[in-house]
Amino acid sequence: MTYHTEKKDRVLAFFREKPDEAFPIEQVCRAILADGSGKSSVYRIVSGLVDEGILCKISEPNSRHCSYQYVGGEHCAEHLHLKCVGCGRLIHLDGRTSQTLEKQLLSSENFELDEGARLFGKCAVCRHKCKSLFAKSE
Repeated sequence: MTYHTEKKDRVLAFFREKPDEAFPIEQVCRAILADGSGKSSVYRIVSGLVDEGILCKISEPNSRHCSYQYVGGEHCAEHLHLKCVGCGRLIHLDGRTSQTLEKQLLSSENFELDEGARLFGKCAVCRHKCKSLFAKSE
């Protein structure tokens, strides 16, 4: 049985509004808490939502910082993710593409990816923005 409170509903609504984005806990607290009090309950709620598989915890490479993204119970360990370093968007690769890439890396490089691994790069929108900036500066 899951326990719902108004604060938990607000946390869920915050993440559901932007399912393709990941947020650090501090940003979640600022958005949810009007007066800044009650951060510990937001931390507990977010942790519980990760345990329930509703949110995915994303550890930043070479950092102690992490962010959280709505996955709605989707099994993130069963596929790979693309993480945009420009806008922070997390793209869930479909299972077939994930399996193909993992098998190819294992056979050609003898390299095994971690479960639910994230590959970092730039999404189409950020690449387009970057190209537009360079075009303007020429």
